Amino acid sequence: MEMSFVQILFLLFLAYAVAPTALIRFGRVGAISRAPKGDGRVVLTFDDGPDPFYTPQILEILSDHQVKACFFVVGTKARANPELLRQIIKAGHEIGNHGFWHKPVWFFGPVSTARDINETNRTIEEFTGQKVRYCRPAWGLFNLFSIVYYQLKGLKVVLWTFMSWDWTKGATPESITHKVLKRARDGSILLLHDCDKTTGAAKGGPAQVIAALPKILAGLQQRGLRIVPLEETIKGNSGLTFKKCFRRVWGIYDWAIRKLSGIRDLTEGKSSFYRFALRRYRGKDWLMPDGSVLKAGETYLELHINNDHLLTTIGENVKVERAALITLREVRSELPVVAQLLNKDNRYSQIKVLLAITLLHRGTERLGFTAYDMPQGPLRTLISWYERWLLGLYHPGGFKKLGAYRDKLVPKYIVMTRQDLMQRYLPADSPASNGAG
Repeated sequence: MEMSFVQILFLLFLAYAVAPTALIRFGRVGAISRAPKGDGRVVLTFDDGPDPFYTPQILEILSDHQVKACFFVVGTKARANPELLRQIIKAGHEIGNHGFWHKPVWFFGPVSTARDINETNRTIEEFTGQKVRYCRPAWGLFNLFSIVYYQLKGLKVVLWTFMSWDWTKGATPESITHKVLKRARDGSILLLHDCDKTTGAAKGGPAQVIAALPKILAGLQQRGLRIVPLEETIKGNSGLTFKKCFRRVWGIYDWAIRKLSGIRDLTEGKSSFYRFALRRYRGKDWLMPDGSVLKAGETYLELHINNDHLLTTIGENVKVERAALITLREVRSELPVVAQLLNKDNRYSQIKVLLAITLLHRGTERLGFTAYDMPQGPLRTLISWYERWLLGLYHPGGFKKLGAYRDKLVPKYIVMTRQDLMQRYLPADSPASNGAG
């Protein structure tokens, strides 16, 4: 049964936005939501400011109690109130990135996501002279791009252990104090707000926080809990790495793409190096190396590397060149399986060409493939972005060291005709089919 357009959009949204958020928020992967236990420490954080009315009052209370906190600021508000940023830093507090617009990144593409992070960092660094180290996305929402971009920018994601619900309409100083003191434990990261001008925030909410804050600070002290700077608790506490987080999320994304595009395993029920899909050619007549021509409407076999299988084979601590050699070896070992599939199964009798798109095309000519440049355009850009990210994700040096190969990592088509495949890889004792070619 074919999926409807709405179902396709839902699956893509699930893979791009919902799955990353669920994995990080509830699976506690790739982010810090509590400090290490053992020293009776808690961390106090404030979101959504700075606000020219509420933030100075909070700073005064913290100063009276000699307590340090971390303020996760919204970029637009920070740019409008640079002096408040300086006051926060001068008082010895920390500042983190809370997004530039305080909008959910679920609905941001990669470019908007990068701007949201970069503009806030730039604003903080411009007015304080300090490099941003921590971030907390608005509403604790993530997308597939943001979880890796935080790592690329060297930012540690800090969430919270529980909510005080201080931003809701029904919040009172008593309810906020009760919720915090009831649930605060060794290692808790507390979340409060110093601004009421973001979407969903109750008008006057920070006033309730200001009234509750002295009681909260005194209550924590009575329970033997020390409020300490975020920096004191965050060293060595990164949970599972962003790479591991992204790999898990990417697995969901990869599954969704395969379902949507009809890509399936070469051998059902068995992990193999290849996955494939049947496609109809839509372009202009394409002259093949053996003189045959692939025409519009004719069928070809689109090959895809099974990334899970490949990464299990090569491991993580390999160079790009070594990964390419291992890939070629695996390609060679399974091409006979492809030849037998096309030879025996009538469903594939009309296939004329094998086609793949890859960055690791060096040496494929020795296997019988011919490499063709991809024309400049959106498809080449998208494929290049996708495959470079996969390599960067599993490359031991990460995305930064992968930059040394940037000029070499250009996606190309590699093709082999059915006739060449059969001549090279079909076992001699296999009876010939009546397929094309």
